[in-house]
Amino acid sequence: MSESATRYSAGDAVATPDGRGVVAAVLTDDVEFPQGGGEDDYAAVEAGDDRPAYVVGLERVGSAVYRASSLETSDLEDDDATESTDGDAVTDVVDEDVNGLDDLPEGWDRDSVLEYWSSIGGSWEECAEDLTDEFDAERAKQLCSAMKDEVLRTRRWRNRF
Repeated sequence: MSESATRYSAGDAVATPDGRGVVAAVLTDDVEFPQGGGEDDYAAVEAGDDRPAYVVGLERVGSAVYRASSLETSDLEDDDATESTDGDAVTDVVDEDVNGLDDLPEGWDRDSVLEYWSSIGGSWEECAEDLTDEFDAERAKQLCSAMKDEVLRTRRWRNRF
């Protein structure tokens, strides 16, 4: 497969240089990705159809952006799965003080959020559609936003990707 081909999709479980996680977004346009320095601190991420970048919600905590060459297919539930790979993240890991789990039903933790996020294909829209069967549409959207906040450990994803 060529370096320019999209090798991963939203929802895929992957190993990164920073540990395992779930692809939360496949970027094919340039974006500003939140960083930990403050509300106005963003890193420029260059991406295109020929060179996508992958936002990965990490199993331990936080999220960062990677190229396909720094990722490997993994499994969140397999303790023997690869936990790190060679390569570097395009951005620093962002881990802001969000309370995404506070808005979720009792018993949900980061692991269950990542597993659910992977199972619905890493898509906020798919999450909202799936949860509308169980909750009213507005509550479903609130829960999905809280989950994506938790996956990325920032609220600054909103209206960006």
